Amino acid sequence: MEMTMFERLLQLPLFQGLSTAEISDVMSHVRLDFTNHHQGDEIVFQGDSCRCLIYIISGEVTSEYRDIQGRFIYTEELPQTKILEPYNMFGMHQKYSRTYTFATDGCTLTIDKSVVVKHLLNNDIIKINFLNMACNRYQQTQQLTCLFPEDNVRQKIVKFFLSYATIAKGKKEAKIKMRVLADILHETRLNVSITLNKLETEGLLSLQRGMIILKDLQECYRLEVKINN
Repeated sequence: MEMTMFERLLQLPLFQGLSTAEISDVMSHVRLDFTNHHQGDEIVFQGDSCRCLIYIISGEVTSEYRDIQGRFIYTEELPQTKILEPYNMFGMHQKYSRTYTFATDGCTLTIDKSVVVKHLLNNDIIKINFLNMACNRYQQTQQLTCLFPEDNVRQKIVKFFLSYATIAKGKKEAKIKMRVLADILHETRLNVSITLNKLETEGLLSLQRGMIILKDLQECYRLEVKINN
């Protein structure tokens, strides 16, 4: 059975905990822009100003991060994405850090930043939900700095993929030369090559010319934590 618009909104992180009456009030006072998209449509580009909240109502999304120094391109599948970088609406750098593209047909809900500030954040539940999203992002970033204290080559490779991931779950790809990855990790090219080939033998990733494809970053991370402990 197809969900109603109220049910869809109640599933979004920002509106969780609101009653149907409160959602109805939001819809009566706030302009909600729904847009249908086709597979391959770009939603936002890396470097665009983050002037609104963008929710993924339906469809699957991929993201692409291009290193500002041109060293690599990092892409990932985001099957469970609900909202695009809400934490970048405020702060010193109010820009999208990645380009987001629909991998399937889908739909977005866009809420202008001025509406968020003037109306939505007046609701205590919505305000707490927004703070939780920002805090969760900060905590996830902080946890990365404490991972794998031994920092062997294998762990450095996993940490590299985690550092640029939007979420740990799912397939990740890095278009990067072996020499460049070695420089980033402060390791020799030989050590990086040996470790990557071992990971490929274990079925955790696959290597192509100038490309590293990690099949499931979350599984690889869990394995490394288990080994480290």
